Amino acid sequence: MSDNLFTMLSAYRAGSRASPFENYCTSALAYFLRGGHRMLNALFAQAAGVGPEPLALVEVQVEPGADETQLPAMEAVARQWAEPPAFVMLGLPRDDVPAPWAAVTWYEVVEALEGDPDPIAAQFRQFVLEDILGLGEVPLDEALTTNRLRALIGAALRMRFGPGVRYVASASRPVGGHYRYFGTTFALPGGEMTCWVGLVNETVPLGEHYHLMLASKDRPVLFPVQQPRATGDWKWPYWTGGGRVVRPITGVQVEGLLERLAAP
Repeated sequence: MSDNLFTMLSAYRAGSRASPFENYCTSALAYFLRGGHRMLNALFAQAAGVGPEPLALVEVQVEPGADETQLPAMEAVARQWAEPPAFVMLGLPRDDVPAPWAAVTWYEVVEALEGDPDPIAAQFRQFVLEDILGLGEVPLDEALTTNRLRALIGAALRMRFGPGVRYVASASRPVGGHYRYFGTTFALPGGEMTCWVGLVNETVPLGEHYHLMLASKDRPVLFPVQQPRATGDWKWPYWTGGGRVVRPITGVQVEGLLERLAAP
């Protein structure tokens, strides 16, 4: 398991509209802003156009296509404050941040933390790079217990299909600490959520061995394989695999699977 404090304390759980991981990232960021971190406060103050004044409201996102239906209600509450509010949205790069929100990216947070001598700030910077931006390789145990595999897959999807690609975590319920499948469902540009990439358990009953695989509901794949037994109730016809996971998973491996999707 990683010795990074933030990675050890975080864990993704699928199912809620605002995931525990997203809430965790919000709290971690708030820790540094409340502590008066000079570069981070300057970054958000500049984005909000409020100079050295305290910030009013920051929306934190860790994936594309986050639910934004609550934003108008948040704006309405903030506008009742005594001072005029400023709105800042922290997330992955995008071109469609709605007014009146100003955009800050996690890449800018990494830059603001670069060179900070505080070891906690250095660990948070590494956490953002690996667990949010998806850089670096991911050992199997961390892939199944943290957000790092999901972040790595997200980075590979954005690299392959552009920053507007839509994806969402898709994992089975754990059984005795094991999963039938653990990964990400995604949509090709202009399409529906009919593709999936992630880890599939190798045995039934479930065991500790996993394969890295790609599945598609409606599009043939290169180097097809039979559907894994552990996903017997999953009726998608097209599967391909990258083999048993015996070494840390890399973005290059995921990108290689994505290249197996047939052209539209």
